Order: sequence, then structure tokens, then C-alpha cells
Amino acid sequence: MSAFRVQTVPKHGLALVASAACVMIASCSATVSPPRAAPTTTNSPSKTATSTAPPPAPITGPLEKDWKSYGGTAYFGCPERFSASKSALDDIRPKIFDPRTGQYVAPASPAVPAGENLTGAICALTGTADDMKVVYLVTTAKPGQASAPEATKTTAYAYDCKSGQPLATKELQPPTPDLRISATKDWGLASTASGVAWVNAFTDGHALTAPPRTVILSGTNLSMMWNDPQPGRAWQDVLSFQRNTDPGKTSGAELRRPSGEAIYQDNDIWTVDAELSDGPNKLVKITHWDSYSPPVASTMFFDLNAKAIIKIGDSDRIPGSGLAATLSDGKLFVDGHNSENSQFGFGVWNLRAQQWDLVKDRDDVKKLSISKLAFFADHLYITNGGGTFSVIALPATDPIASNWSVRPFARISGWTLVCRGETAPSSNGECKEIVMVQDQDGHYPGPWF
Repeated sequence: MSAFRVQTVPKHGLALVASAACVMIASCSATVSPPRAAPTTTNSPSKTATSTAPPPAPITGPLEKDWKSYGGTAYFGCPERFSASKSALDDIRPKIFDPRTGQYVAPASPAVPAGENLTGAICALTGTADDMKVVYLVTTAKPGQASAPEATKTTAYAYDCKSGQPLATKELQPPTPDLRISATKDWGLASTASGVAWVNAFTDGHALTAPPRTVILSGTNLSMMWNDPQPGRAWQDVLSFQRNTDPGKTSGAELRRPSGEAIYQDNDIWTVDAELSDGPNKLVKITHWDSYSPPVASTMFFDLNAKAIIKIGDSDRIPGSGLAATLSDGKLFVDGHNSENSQFGFGVWNLRAQQWDLVKDRDDVKKLSISKLAFFADHLYITNGGGTFSVIALPATDPIASNWSVRPFARISGWTLVCRGETAPSSNGECKEIVMVQDQDGHYPGPWF
């Protein structure tokens, strides 16, 4: 067992502040091995996967390397960049995990109109696991004739993932005559709860892009629900845009809901880093840059439900940038031990009780020679610099295990994502594969290490 020990601290003795960057899922997903065969169902306009689905499997096969989580489920396909290819619709086609059946569903994809040639495509999801839709942006070219040059076209298609039925088809046009659709290599298409965010959609011919630089397309009828003059970053429940009320500053950002509602703006925001979501709790991690001499970096959390920056202890920020965080079961794990400019070590802040369940300062953490930390459901997984491991189950502070072969790290609807093989000698500290384990009685059934 490791000699690692932690200290719990009562609420009244703290004046710390919060910060986080949600990196645990991304770091694991980048190293997942190619999956073994997993059950797959294909939806089409004439056939659905809802009538005779088998009961859910307790454990899925390993996820694909390019998997993502969205809307209470996991999926692969729909890469972030535009696929310029005559086979683009096959290259990008998503497969979405159905938590009810334990199977993957492949939504229907559009057919290229007669007389046109496919030149590329991109796609994104919108909605939630219970009402998921997929939107494709497809580019085609119609060969030129003697009297007419080649004609290019961009068409959007929306499909209902549950039934496989097409919802809408729409040729996309610039909103004003002085704009045209920009080069596809500059496009972004991101998933949000109310529609897909199309970034760098238009150009005026003089600059790379021109306002509006972000357009939200409805997942139901593909109408342009709203737009923003800046290129945005999008997550399921929030979008961020560069915004400053002081024209002389280049910092600053504004948060907007997928509905378009502006909910927060701060001239000293340096970056908006991530949305952390777990059950009803939804936080946005923000890196802040205070204009002191010298300037001071710090990290804050914005509560999307309360529409306010949360306070941790007596402050609304933790000094330093580059901190990591995980949100699990109403508790925020903050890890600053790898930050270059923070005096914070790590801790678990209880959002309900408004107190630290565990906290260590930076000097104490340095003495422990920790190389990696992970947190899920009151379990802290510690990788020590010497290649040893320990697991702690809060509120106790003594290690309950000196290694783990599996590590749960995130939840979707009724399932838990589990990293396997992380501590094997040949793994280099990375997940060898990720599987999903079905809940029992509403909870992850284990094993916990």
C-alpha cells in the first residue's frame, strides 16, 4: 500500500477557490484500441430498431478510437473536420449507442441527387439520447455543360435517429447578397442541445470569413435559429464567443445558451475551457486573467443552472491556470498539481454541502511524488511517480487498494464508462480500452479497482 494520506477539512476553515479543465475522458479516448465486433443496428426510412431489440448487454465491447460522448450517450463517426471526398458520407457516418437496447444505431444518411457528384460532407448530433437527431452538411457539384459552368451546392439534411426518418432537407444560402459560403476547409460543425453550430460558414470574399461567423441550424427544420458575429466554441449546453466591452482589449468572452440567450460576459476571461456535466449539475470551466501588475491567472466555474459563478469557500476562483477537473455525483474534483502557476494541490468540493470533502495544498502534494490523479464517485485513483498505485474511497482517507485493473470515469444514461488496462506495465499509464458497464439498481455495479 502507498503511504499516501489525505486530510479532510471543515467548511469554516477554508478560503480556497475553484478551477478545472475536463481532461480525463479525452486523455483516455485518445488511446483506445480498435474495438471488437459490437452489435449494430441500422435505421433507414423504411426500417427501425425499436420493435424486437434484445435486452441490454451488461458490458459493451471496447469503444472505437474516435468515440465521443454527447446527449447522455456515446457515439463514433461525425469527425470534427470536413471530409472532402467522393465517399464522404460513408467516411463520416455516425453510430450512436442506444442506452435502452445496449446496441449501436446507424442513422440514415442522405442520397446524392441524380446528376450531382458528392464532393464532401460533415455531420453533428443535436438533442438528447431520448430524442437524438443528426444533421449532415453535404457539398455536391453538377458537371458543367457547354452553356453553363460547373455548379456547386451545399445542402443540409436532418434525420431522426430513433425512427430513421428524414425531418428536413434544405439548400443553404448566405443570409445577405454580399456574402457567399466559405471554403469547406474552414468549417466547423458542433453538437448542441437545440441545433448544430456551423462555424465559419460565410465569407465576403475579402477576408477569410465575415459575420455572421457562427450560425445555429435547427435540428428539426434546418432554419437559421440565430447567429453570432464571432466564431464560437460549442458544447452541449453552452457556447462561448470572444467579446469585450472595452475595444482596446483582446480578452473577454460571452456565454450563450444553445437557444441564443446571453447569460454571462466578463472582459477578463482568457479562455472558456470546457463544460463539465454530470446528472443535473452543469458547470463551465473558465480561465481568468486579472489585470494586476504582474497579471494573475486564476480559474473559475460558472453554474449553468444558477447562471452565476460558483463560490468555493470564501472566493470565486482558484489561483493558477492549467488546472484539471472532474464532476461526479455532485462533487467537483480539482487538480492543480501539474499547474505551473498555481499554489493549489488538489481537492474534492461538495457542491451540495458547500464544503471540501478532501483538500491538499501544493507543498504537501509535491512531497508525495504524484504523477496522475483521477476521481469518480468518491473514489480517488492515484498514480505515484515511482510506478505504484493506490485507491482511496471517501470519506475514509486510507488506501483501500494498491492497484486497479478497471477504473470507472464517467456516466451516460444508465451506463458507466470504464477504463481497462491503465496500470499494466506496457500501458504507459494510458487506457488500453474503454467499455461501458450497465447500471444495477441505478448505480455502477463495480468492480471499483
